[in-house]
Amino acid sequence: MNVADLGPVRTEDGLDEKVPDEMDVKEDPELQSSPSSKSSANVDEFPDGGFRSWAVVLGAFWTFFATVGYLSSWGVFQVYYQQVKLPHSSPSQIAWIGSVARCIVFLPGVFVGRLVDVGVFRATFALGSLLIIVGTFLIPVCTLFWHFLLCQGFMIGLGCGLTYGPCITVVTHWWKRKRGLALGVASSGSAVGGIFFPVVLRNILPKLGFIWTLRIVGFILVFAFSIANLCLARRLPPRKAAGGFFGLRVFRNAAFAVYALSCFFTLFGAFNAGAYLTSSAVSYGLSSNTAFYFVAMHNGSSFFGAVVFGILSDRLGPMNVLIPTITAIGVITIVWPFCGTVPSLSIISVLYGITLAAFGSLSLLPIAAMGGTEDLGRRMGIMNTVFGIGTLCGAPLGGLLVSTSLGYKAVGYFSGEFMPHYLHNGWFDSFLGGMIFLGSILLALARYLAVARVRAKF
Repeated sequence: MNVADLGPVRTEDGLDEKVPDEMDVKEDPELQSSPSSKSSANVDEFPDGGFRSWAVVLGAFWTFFATVGYLSSWGVFQVYYQQVKLPHSSPSQIAWIGSVARCIVFLPGVFVGRLVDVGVFRATFALGSLLIIVGTFLIPVCTLFWHFLLCQGFMIGLGCGLTYGPCITVVTHWWKRKRGLALGVASSGSAVGGIFFPVVLRNILPKLGFIWTLRIVGFILVFAFSIANLCLARRLPPRKAAGGFFGLRVFRNAAFAVYALSCFFTLFGAFNAGAYLTSSAVSYGLSSNTAFYFVAMHNGSSFFGAVVFGILSDRLGPMNVLIPTITAIGVITIVWPFCGTVPSLSIISVLYGITLAAFGSLSLLPIAAMGGTEDLGRRMGIMNTVFGIGTLCGAPLGGLLVSTSLGYKAVGYFSGEFMPHYLHNGWFDSFLGGMIFLGSILLALARYLAVARVRAKF
């Protein structure tokens, strides 16, 4: 079933108009007659397969591997810095290094996205690759906290921001009908990296030492970004888009604005369970090695979540898949604190990995359907900035809420009395789950504003 068969779509100007099915644009003579619709007619020119299209997916896979996957290894660095490199710094202070890196991945999206639209993709991506590689090679010579914050926080984080968003935009240049599959396969690189880097670091760090471990990681990143820079390329020519460099007028589109709000609330609570997965397992009396494998389960299952849900989105529509997915993340966030055994935590780890990966791989797909290709990078960049704000606000505000509430500790409480306290502060997780549920409700509203029908592929 197609959107065109089901009625009006809300436009940026607030008017309802019939939108032709994206697969049949050329059959509409009225659309072919207008200059503005000629670019829409090019939808049939999307390769949606072939050697070059899959080469782009390969480049994006290695980009996800070397950015999101690499950042997933932060937990290993956190422990090592606390014990060896920065023993006089508090754990919360050290945690800022990883938090800054993860935040900067998304925050510059509004700038980077527009650079890609105007044709400055290769230079932007190459600069980002260089920053990540150089930052990694500089980490072993760091001695003070601000050295690590600069190299591993700002430098690597900015490098990821200059590569992560642009590679997603470029993939959408080559795929349309099978866009969910393409982005699912590409984003599975983050799952592979999320397993690979922590395992490598945990195994070679005690044997080779910090300096050579980081050098080996640096050479792995050189390999990954060499493939990415060779394979990734934009297909659509740069086009001038109305609205200035930032294009904030896109928020006049009610569907886009509500969808952005939905993603903000979802990210406000979605990452909290993963952030404290290991510490909660240790607090239940499990060994650190056992807790580490919960993270491996989470990252491993995310591979299947990204690919399988990507295929489903091509069949059902990304928003139709995202609504139950986000709802499931909310349920997992509420249920997780009350799981204190290896089997229950294993199930939670797998389900959390699948659903969170599905959200990560599909969250930008609706943006591609909310406008033309001339400012696709800018729209995706704006949404990435929203992701960054939600990610930045969620954990600190949640922690502040718990620390000031009747003395009860937050998720990740490290004492042996972890479980009894959870029975009292489960409302905190209900709060986080409530934020995610609110995101799911707003997503359903955004879908209605976009297609105005219950049964529609969108």
